[in-house]
Amino acid sequence: SACRSVLFVVAAVAGLGRWLLKCPVNANPPDVVVETGGSGWERKLRSDLSTHGYAHIHGLFKREEVVKLRALAEDFCYGETRKALPLSYGGYSVPNFLGVPEFAGAAWLPKDPRLHSVLGAAFNGTEYRFASHNDVGCDFVGVWHKDVLRGNVAKFQECDVWSPDSFGEQHEIYKVMFYLQDHVHDEQAMKVIPGSHVLRHTPWETGYVALHPRMGDAVIFDQRLSHAGNTFYDVFGKGRLFIQVGFGRANRFTDEFERGTQERQNTLQERMLKTVQPWGWPTMLADAKFTLLGAALSVLPPSLLNLFSDADVKAHAEKRCSKPAAASATRANSEL
Repeated sequence: SACRSVLFVVAAVAGLGRWLLKCPVNANPPDVVVETGGSGWERKLRSDLSTHGYAHIHGLFKREEVVKLRALAEDFCYGETRKALPLSYGGYSVPNFLGVPEFAGAAWLPKDPRLHSVLGAAFNGTEYRFASHNDVGCDFVGVWHKDVLRGNVAKFQECDVWSPDSFGEQHEIYKVMFYLQDHVHDEQAMKVIPGSHVLRHTPWETGYVALHPRMGDAVIFDQRLSHAGNTFYDVFGKGRLFIQVGFGRANRFTDEFERGTQERQNTLQERMLKTVQPWGWPTMLADAKFTLLGAALSVLPPSLLNLFSDADVKAHAEKRCSKPAAASATRANSEL
């Protein structure tokens, strides 16, 4: 029929567009694996972050520690009662998990000395602090993007994060991500474009690198790095879970990011507390919706989706921060 022919043509055009505009695989992925304790590991970590924008830390935590973290996330996201926030673009999130009683067993993570040995090396002895960013993702559907303040909270980021302020201070905020399952044999963990953290745009021609962390590994990355998660929502899978925290150099860039982050996380957490649902038809319909949405996002060209996800990045070129920031009310790193 004519209707079927139209649908076939539309599907074929969409598939061709997706193929032509896909992000290619990086032919020569950099070696960003860091073994803490080895000779010169701190220097290699800083080099990887500066050059490529990310590093993969092997075995930072014990596997049994991560198993316990996974149990907390699984119960909160997929227990008899689903307590996590369903996201409009697919999957679930726990914004500001450190403020959720059910995650009291994870309160040790941002204070852990092993984590701070990595952060101390990354910041190379300069003062840094917790930037308040902390969340859990459960089968989070993530398209290509850079982590900047968006939407209603974009106003908090007064300075362009790709330019120094009037005192010569630079933006330097790192996210540290822990996957709560192994990804050795799949590409369902984080994907990155090496070196993209120094650019406002996403350099598709560079090609992406898929990371393959094990439970206990950490991925640390400059939040300006172009990265993506997985666009496929697998309702029958074991659950693709992660937990992440953010730390920044103690300066106005981190102050501004933190204010916006706190606003965003508080808003999302309030919404989360109103969406608690017992397992049943509503949750099954949500799973079906996320499956269809993920399938649709997988078909669309990444560069097209990125036009929307990184719309706020373009505005940074117009930002100016020539005036000194207000007196900082930052907390010292030791106060975590």
